[in-house]
Amino acid sequence: MKITKWSLLACLLCAASLASAAQHLSWGQWVAGVRTEAMDQGISPALFERAFSDIHEPSRQVKGLARSQPEHRLTFNKYLNSRADGYRIAIGRKKFKQNQALLEEIGQRFGVDPCFIVSFWGMETSYGSYMGNFPVIKSLATLAYDSNRPDFFRKQLFIALHILNDGHVSFENFKGEWAGASGQPQFLPSSWVEYAVDYDGDGRKDIWESKPDVFASIANYMKKNGWQTDEPWAIHVKLPANFDQNLEGKSIVKPVSEWTALGVRTESGQPLPYPNLKASIVQPNGGPVFLAYPNYKMILRYNNSIYYAGAIGYMADKICNRIK
Repeated sequence: MKITKWSLLACLLCAASLASAAQHLSWGQWVAGVRTEAMDQGISPALFERAFSDIHEPSRQVKGLARSQPEHRLTFNKYLNSRADGYRIAIGRKKFKQNQALLEEIGQRFGVDPCFIVSFWGMETSYGSYMGNFPVIKSLATLAYDSNRPDFFRKQLFIALHILNDGHVSFENFKGEWAGASGQPQFLPSSWVEYAVDYDGDGRKDIWESKPDVFASIANYMKKNGWQTDEPWAIHVKLPANFDQNLEGKSIVKPVSEWTALGVRTESGQPLPYPNLKASIVQPNGGPVFLAYPNYKMILRYNNSIYYAGAIGYMADKICNRIK
């Protein structure tokens, strides 16, 4: 069965109705129920058997990671030094140059900044060099059977089976991080459905091995989540001494002209650029003060962390030599 919006909807509705029953079933009973539903959705029996042939129980490692995610209390600068260090930026510049014609073509086609395509690519999987070692089906099956969000992960599991069934990825390459995101952009299966692009025209949306598909899929994600062409992502600003700290935060949005009226200035003391846009004042712990424009908010759709957003923008600017 090819994945369409209607088949996906049916998949999601069926999965949601059965997810709550998982906790009352043994692993074997649960897998048998998944198999029956997969057959009803047109999944090849042989493919299903291969997908589950080595999964004899839920992954203890995945369950442990799901239940004990550490809370990191890094300053922004320490985060930046660990995720967007000089080595990763140097590799990014090299990768951009190697793929410049393709990146600029895709950037123009989708109306996004190619420097940010490379930055997302580099941040997520070190430019495709490390995509994770967790088998996607095993991770998603584990989390669908035993997690705080079984309905969500059951939906992801069936979509993942369709991705395999339709030949977009091989079993060997269908690996990722522990929660089921995979490929060079690190998409969950539902994000693959929504954003993946067959840019090289081979009939597969191959975000695992095809650079054209990888770059176009990231670009498509950016555009569909609100990237605005020829607008900034953020600038560093100075706050007045009497600035009301209750106005700081990504949820507080005002026209840039209002921030100027409140005394916010560029680092050189000038009125803020793009006065007609809306923006937020964001100050990560231990970091600079950002005036965050709409494109900053788009970055948060990829990962809802102001540390992540700041690092993506910083790395994009460094890769394309926009800042020293």
